Amino acid sequence: MKEQIDRVALGRFIRQQRKKRKLRQTDLTDEKLTQPVLSSIENGRGQVSVEKLEYVLKKLGVKEDVTCFSMQKTKEEKINETIRLQLTAVETIIDLISPDPGLARLRELNIHDDHPLSVWAHYLKGKAYAGKKKGKKAQKHFTEAILRLEQQYPEMAESNLHSASYNGLSLLEYMTDQYGTALRYAKQARECFQEEGERRYLKEIILVNQAIYLEKLNRLEEAQNTLNELKKEQAGYLSKEALLYHYDVRSSILAKARMHSMAIQSALKGIELARVDKMADRLMKFWGMLGRIYIESGQLHQAEICLETAQQLEKKVRKAGLSAYLYIQLATWHEKKKQAEPARNYSLKALASSRKAGLAYHECEALMLMANSFFLQNENHKAFQTLKEALQIATQHSFSDLTDRIHLLIGAHLGQLGERHTHAFALDFLHSHVKSREKKEPLPVTLPADSP
Repeated sequence: MKEQIDRVALGRFIRQQRKKRKLRQTDLTDEKLTQPVLSSIENGRGQVSVEKLEYVLKKLGVKEDVTCFSMQKTKEEKINETIRLQLTAVETIIDLISPDPGLARLRELNIHDDHPLSVWAHYLKGKAYAGKKKGKKAQKHFTEAILRLEQQYPEMAESNLHSASYNGLSLLEYMTDQYGTALRYAKQARECFQEEGERRYLKEIILVNQAIYLEKLNRLEEAQNTLNELKKEQAGYLSKEALLYHYDVRSSILAKARMHSMAIQSALKGIELARVDKMADRLMKFWGMLGRIYIESGQLHQAEICLETAQQLEKKVRKAGLSAYLYIQLATWHEKKKQAEPARNYSLKALASSRKAGLAYHECEALMLMANSFFLQNENHKAFQTLKEALQIATQHSFSDLTDRIHLLIGAHLGQLGERHTHAFALDFLHSHVKSREKKEPLPVTLPADSP
């Protein structure tokens, strides 16, 4: 079996090494390696051959090879990945729900200043205190984030938290009518912004803020020039709504293709974009989807973080269809933990919400999960009756994937049926299985393109 490569981590490493050597992408290109291919590699996109990946590493003259970026993460990397996920959740809570629960989560995390991610923690504390109108505390944490990044953790430069913290300081000054100081901080935010780093949306925000400050200072020509620069930045961009759908569909396709690492990155991009525009309904969906991806990849602790965040957003959204989707993920999570009662409770909630929203697919999924909860407690008769109801809905609506899953579930539990029912269910299962195999042809998986 081929070892999976973490293309996102490899791409990030290649970009860091290239920039460390002060090379442009074009400095590495030749007839064997084009600039678009190198760009795809650095962004962790597509299925570029291993030979080409090795070729780039060789051109950079680094000792690492592709095997250093296998999907097998070290214990420290797994811990850091979980902390990043928790901080992403905290930022959603601060921006969409309230600063106080965000600050409470940060206190629970207790990230010490000897950890690089303390930069992010200080930035989030700055945001939270700014939201609580506690300017001095916010200023202290934004400044702390800047100093730690500059003096201790320069490797965090690509996070663009440096730029984000300066932008935070500029907004604090603006709120106290200190337009000159606000403009100075905005310019610093612009200067340290990493074009190929994270939080790319930030550049637009900084330019808008800069134009506002210039207008307040009656420097109208400079304000107009800044707006012209902003217009160039936005040229050719899809609408934010279209981008959100792009990340939604891309994440789903990658998850179905079992490319979980790439699916996670895509969902996180959707979360970031929806958070910036404060789109609570889309955020709830993305956090639920991310939870599902983590469940499918066996990372139940990470899934719990995602689903808890989605639950907090549910209080703000209250849409039956989104609630049904979330309850299905929660029921699945409890089922994986062999917790029958909560799994059944969430299945019932999913069933009620899906029926309220008129979503037959989710209704069918909820019934399947309910059946599983019955199996967990050896209530086999109830389980099979529930599966029969699910099968009727799946057949009626031609949900062939769910029909297959229901028959496989029945097949797995045939021994618990008792002789009286086994024969009929077995024949039905075999008939459906043969029929589905006749229809299906294996299709090659083509990766969807990353963000435009």
